[in-house]
Amino acid sequence: MKTAKLLSVFLFILVTLGWKTNTPNCKNSVYILDQVKEKYDSNQVWETSEIKVHIQEPRVNNPQRYTKLSLKNSNDYFEMERFREDGIVKRILTGDGESKIFLNGESELPKTIIEQYSLNVERSRGHKKFYKLMYGLPMSLSDDLWKQIQPAQKAEYKGKEVYRVAVVLNEEMISKHWTLLIEVETYTLLGIEFNHPEDPGKEEEILTFEGEFEIDEIKIPRIRNWYIKGTDEYLGTDIIVEELN
Repeated sequence: MKTAKLLSVFLFILVTLGWKTNTPNCKNSVYILDQVKEKYDSNQVWETSEIKVHIQEPRVNNPQRYTKLSLKNSNDYFEMERFREDGIVKRILTGDGESKIFLNGESELPKTIIEQYSLNVERSRGHKKFYKLMYGLPMSLSDDLWKQIQPAQKAEYKGKEVYRVAVVLNEEMISKHWTLLIEVETYTLLGIEFNHPEDPGKEEEILTFEGEFEIDEIKIPRIRNWYIKGTDEYLGTDIIVEELN
């Protein structure tokens, strides 16, 4: 009886810490991710939060690009305006599946224009998936996002001690294989490596984070820099400029 009680207490501790008992080798990784989410969303409001921000997104081949983004998690609403040198594209997806797309304010567009600018619902869904995941980091790293998680490994990154947490996603976003770089001391998300073990010849990218932007009781990384992993070739930057009304 005493042994049974001790076992019950042990299992309770595992569940309380958020560890998955069906993946015993990865308990530390799940616990670390829980601590990261706690740092950025201490009141656990991500699922009902609303993000409306203006983002500068300069790229090497498009330095003037920027986006106005609206995410309403309570009803799964998505809206974005992408400002380009050749026009303004606005995309809307509601939680009930309604789609609207505009180019310079016009919704009735020739087929040639629709094809040229990829003004279709499939592209809108891709944008929604990207922005909801990437701008929800680290809260969007839910258990149902990944199908496999590896035990965390300690390493050094830019002079800081970090946890390297490797996950395999259910669906590819840049890659199915992500390695999260998390500062040991503060549980700050410092970066993500996008790996391609199934295609060693493919260039791998790394996304690094700087600063924090507080909105709707949560914190999200403010500056995101994209590089080619290994060569540090610069690809672009995403900067949250301001909150929108």
